[in-house]
Amino acid sequence: MRFASREWIEAAVAALNGHPDLPRALAGLGADAGLVVEAEPPAFPRTVAVHGTHAAGRIVRARLLDDEDDLLELAPAYVLRAPYGVWRELLRGGDPVRAALSGRIRVEGDLEALVRRARYRYVVDAALAAVPTELP
Repeated sequence: MRFASREWIEAAVAALNGHPDLPRALAGLGADAGLVVEAEPPAFPRTVAVHGTHAAGRIVRARLLDDEDDLLELAPAYVLRAPYGVWRELLRGGDPVRAALSGRIRVEGDLEALVRRARYRYVVDAALAAVPTELP
């Protein structure tokens, strides 16, 4: 599945929701988040934005937005924004905390709360490893 496609997002959410430790990883976080993968032509020609919400320890909704500016209206608790190359590096095992602290991932919202949950990175890693991913 092509990275950041609707199909890929649905598969990633299903894999995350299937992990038994997801409820602990989400506990205490704001109810929603946005992810923005910024275009890097020619490999990744169009910016992609996703908005997701969670409740009761599960991701209950994730949707691909028509325009990243839609996140302004939704005002999620967190927005993680980075160029495609940074996301590609993270999918290949890069350190998300280091990327956020160095400013390669721009974080809007409570960065400290996200860093405190770094110990749950294995939840995301396991879910993403279960999703066949085609990187441009």
